Amino acid sequence: MLEGENVGAGKVFSFTGLQAVAWIVVIGSLLSCLCIAVVKSKGLTSISVKAHEQTVEPVDHRLMIIKKEEALPDYELILIKNDGDKVRLGAKPNTSAKEGLVWNLSEAIPVHEISSIRLQDQDKLVSDAIVEVEIKDAGVVGAGYEFQFATERSFDVAVTAFFSTPIGIAISVAFGLAVLMIIFGSFSI
Repeated sequence: MLEGENVGAGKVFSFTGLQAVAWIVVIGSLLSCLCIAVVKSKGLTSISVKAHEQTVEPVDHRLMIIKKEEALPDYELILIKNDGDKVRLGAKPNTSAKEGLVWNLSEAIPVHEISSIRLQDQDKLVSDAIVEVEIKDAGVVGAGYEFQFATERSFDVAVTAFFSTPIGIAISVAFGLAVLMIIFGSFSI
């Protein structure tokens, strides 16, 4: 048992070996949380897509009664997550990508959770996939389309990402147990 004296207050405090270990776990947990959160705090906020000049864009089915500008593609962007879930970012109907298209996300999505991004021509019956790319910092070119990604570090993304990992869950349980040990250890029964 370690003992020390608090000279200013005239009180004696003591630490058991178990309480010292609990404090080490608490401090180690906080440092681990911080490191993992910083690594996983990068969130996707915006995606821009631009077709190269020589790219032949898909066109809608041409009917006599439809105007020519309505024959432009209906671009849709879909985020495919690692767990197979899909996040549809919406469509840009009757629009050319030669000028560039931008999809802004309402809230940042952790980059490490995204497997790929699919650009497709939305159709009422069957949508045609144009290209599927992975996120890269420098941007990606595929099938004549250039993708640029805007990311930012976010505290919300970091916390959500950290506590969804097995190590995050284990650290939060260890932290909770350590706090309980410290609280109950300060009462003498």
